[in-house]
Amino acid sequence: MDLGIKKMKFLLTTLTQFTVLLLLAFSSFAVFSQDKQSIKKINVIPYDIAINEQGGSITVLPEKITIIANKGTDLFTNTTGDKSVDKSPRVLFEPRGDFIFSAKVSGDFTTAYSGGALMVYVNGQHWAKLLFERFKSGHNGIATTVTSTTGDDAYHGTRQAQSYYLKIARHDTSYVFYTSKNGQDWNFERHFSLEKNTQVHIGFTAQSPLAEAQQVTFTNIEFKGERFKNYWQGL
Repeated sequence: MDLGIKKMKFLLTTLTQFTVLLLLAFSSFAVFSQDKQSIKKINVIPYDIAINEQGGSITVLPEKITIIANKGTDLFTNTTGDKSVDKSPRVLFEPRGDFIFSAKVSGDFTTAYSGGALMVYVNGQHWAKLLFERFKSGHNGIATTVTSTTGDDAYHGTRQAQSYYLKIARHDTSYVFYTSKNGQDWNFERHFSLEKNTQVHIGFTAQSPLAEAQQVTFTNIEFKGERFKNYWQGL
């Protein structure tokens, strides 16, 4: 009888230890998986990034970002401020001080207003974007929007390309947008300011107001935490 009880206790102890080890292994795997999903790094950006997949999906690699925007996604405010949309997948970070930030934006745009942009974002009422998109005319081109409660849109001509370089530079509390076909020779597009003394994020977004989906890739990403020396080139 004593021998049977000892065997039973031994089996119960062994089973308990095995269960604990199994739970620990599962917990470690779960933590590892969570960390693997949550740790996202972009090599040249020295800040933590925030990923918001509202209306799409995002893949972040050390030197490349791919954003798929689903139908109905957009970042838009009309000139009276009574109509706005603030729903687009985006990757943002919060830089400090002056900076120069650029990327090559690529997409096979076939539907009007589908595109990819670099953005400056305070909140839904104060933001700006530098957008490479498909115009309603059927040509690709550059558009910008600066929104401070009401929207101010501008078009900057067509581009015969499926990829284009976009750049944002900040000095003090103002921002400058630039574009380039080769990433070396830049065109000045727009100079503006947003709300002062507020938390400002910048980053990447894609939109697809009418198409079922639009994939946009961001490569050749560069970030310098310094003020430009050449105002017209952002260099």
